[in-house]
Amino acid sequence: MRKTLLLLTALNCAACAGSPTPDAKTQTPDKPPQLAADTGPANLSGLKANIGNAIPDTFTPLPTLRVEKIPDAPAALMDAAEREEGISRFCYQEFGQKVDPKLIGAVALVVTIDGNAVQSVRVGADDWSSKAGKAVNSCLVQKAPQAWKLLPEDHVKPGKYVVQLRFKPS
Repeated sequence: MRKTLLLLTALNCAACAGSPTPDAKTQTPDKPPQLAADTGPANLSGLKANIGNAIPDTFTPLPTLRVEKIPDAPAALMDAAEREEGISRFCYQEFGQKVDPKLIGAVALVVTIDGNAVQSVRVGADDWSSKAGKAVNSCLVQKAPQAWKLLPEDHVKPGKYVVQLRFKPS
C-alpha cells in the first residue's frame, strides 16, 4: 500500500513539473490550486484567419410605388387596411408564397371611396420579385373591398386614394 501511495505521489509531481506553482494561500485540500493568468503582451498580427470571403450584400429596400395624381390614403383608410391586415397576409401567403416561398414585393392599390365605404380596388402599380405577385394582386383586388370597412365615425371624402402594401417572407 505504501509503495502505491509513493508511486501516485511521484506521478502527481511529474505531472506538475514545468507548470507554474500555485499560490500557497489558495491551495487547500478541497480546493484545486489556482494558476496565475497569463496577461503578458501578445503580437497576434502574424496569425492567419481561416474565414471565407464575405458574400455580397443582397439587401434591396422595397420601393415606394407612385401612382400619378392620386393622393395617399387618409389615416382612416389606412387604419381600415391595418385592422384587416389578415386579408392582405392571406392573399400573400396563399396566392404568392405557395408558388414562390421567397416572394418579395410591393403593390400600390387605388381605392375608390364613396358614401364612407370602399367601393372598388384596382392595382395602380406593383413591383414583385416573381410572377407569383400577379396572383396576390388579383386576390387583393377581389377581397379588399369586402374586408376594409371604414368606421361610422370615419369621414373619408369621396375619391380615389393610394394604399401602399409591402410584402416579404416572415
